[in-house]
Amino acid sequence: MENDLVKLLGYANLDTRLKRISDKMSHSLRAMYHELQLDTEPNWYLVLWIVQDKPGVSVMEIASSLQFTHQSVMKMTSKMMAKGYLEREKDPLDKRKTIFYLTQKATDKMPLFTHIWEIGKTVTLELLQGNTEIMQHLERLEKNLENRSFGERISENLKKQHS
Repeated sequence: MENDLVKLLGYANLDTRLKRISDKMSHSLRAMYHELQLDTEPNWYLVLWIVQDKPGVSVMEIASSLQFTHQSVMKMTSKMMAKGYLEREKDPLDKRKTIFYLTQKATDKMPLFTHIWEIGKTVTLELLQGNTEIMQHLERLEKNLENRSFGERISENLKKQHS
């Protein structure tokens, strides 16, 4: 008998299943980075790519590109600055905006990071056994959640049942 409750609940527990997979991948990446003596976090590559591609990018632009909250981008970039990967300035045209640049440390490590990320893409495809259909399902799920949140959908159903 299967004693993995998350699996037993199937699609009804999708959020927990996705989080568990994400946590496993992130944890193993942290361990790998530590083994390679790289003081970085698994999700930092997204910001590094954006800032490399568009030096002087703002917090809001990063948040918009990643569909993350302003607060989560600020938290991530603060950690990246503390580790010496990013420099921040106030936008000369709009002092309310914070903009970011790669440091020399980040620039020097980008070829290694890029190599690691390319291998990561290959490994991800191997884990999926070459079948990327999951991406279409995730796209549909994200689009549907943009239209109406999970909580809103549950509330609507509860209201219908009590009407």
